[in-house]
Amino acid sequence: MPLSDDLRVINKVSQNLHAELTLRLLGKEKGASGSIAGGLEVMRGFLTTAGIKPEEYAFYDGSGLSRENLVSPAAVVQLLQYAYRQPWGKSFADTLPVSGVDGSLGERLKTPPYKSAVRAKTGSLNHVNSLSGYATTVTGEQVAFSILCNNHNLPNKKALETIDRVVERIITDGR
Repeated sequence: MPLSDDLRVINKVSQNLHAELTLRLLGKEKGASGSIAGGLEVMRGFLTTAGIKPEEYAFYDGSGLSRENLVSPAAVVQLLQYAYRQPWGKSFADTLPVSGVDGSLGERLKTPPYKSAVRAKTGSLNHVNSLSGYATTVTGEQVAFSILCNNHNLPNKKALETIDRVVERIITDGR
């Protein structure tokens, strides 16, 4: 299947097995081996091309489920901005869940002006919630954003509501 179809599965429904296998395939096709290490080496080269410094991240798997994975919100935004400027940027954005419409954002940000204004990837582990992607403000500006909440003791629902309030402010304030 085309990579864009697999990315749609990975991003819209958070299919972690596909993410892990894609990392290995990346290593096999573009690197030295079809292993996690091979895929991570290719990924590090790509992130360098995108202008992201090695001290801004540490990855140990393809799905983001390792508790050892680390990334700064600034690095995520920089990567999103880089992707947006690429010829494949729109195709990538189309793989992301759409607020109030589908995927892991189908039941979030469902009312105007928020519905369909966000294309973003969700993430969650115990005491960790995140949302990173693109928002269209009420004035039509495209904004890349990354909200990472770590080590919180909030109930999951409260954490998601808090993230959504921040995104609502981005959309209505254009910041």
